[in-house]
Amino acid sequence: MPQVDVYNVKKEVVGKVDLAPWWDEDPNGALIHQAVVSALAGARRGTSSTKTRSDVRGGGRKPFRQKGTGRARQGTIRAPQMKGGGVVFGPTPRDFSKSTNKKMSRKAVRNALAHRAGSGTLVVLDRVALEAPKTSELVEFMDRMDVVSALLVVEEIQEELFRASSNLSWVKVVTVDRINTYDILAFEKLIVTMGALGALEGALAR
Repeated sequence: MPQVDVYNVKKEVVGKVDLAPWWDEDPNGALIHQAVVSALAGARRGTSSTKTRSDVRGGGRKPFRQKGTGRARQGTIRAPQMKGGGVVFGPTPRDFSKSTNKKMSRKAVRNALAHRAGSGTLVVLDRVALEAPKTSELVEFMDRMDVVSALLVVEEIQEELFRASSNLSWVKVVTVDRINTYDILAFEKLIVTMGALGALEGALAR
């Protein structure tokens, strides 16, 4: 059973905690890749749109007679080759999302967490408590932990923590029910509070 140090906000070791056995699992790269692709695909808006010749307004009558003008024959001013005409094979609104069943999603999250533990980028905190909702306090804490970017997993997001982290693009604060494979891997470090660790292991034990 793997064991890791527990730190306080001053980066002092205040104890150790035993992790669930699955933290030692060998990550399945193909499964993690599938989960990340699914997450990124689901984040796409899919609203790009163009009008075909049937959607463009106008062009109901023939622009000029068929013969005798010396020009190429045209049946409508909204044909693709005409200025202001329809677009051929242009993008249309679509759903890019890819489905991944719950069992695979849960397994992918476990694999991503195991990768973090195996690479030494998992940090367990006893708790996160800010005296005031100040970004500078959170930045000082992250500097002490030698963090370049981090996903911070907590039991409950307090208002002080939410306001302190809201304008830091390199820090993301989430609760256990909002954690996903992409976020775990997108940041340099994974910081988990003791309370969130218990809830996380309970949720992923099934």
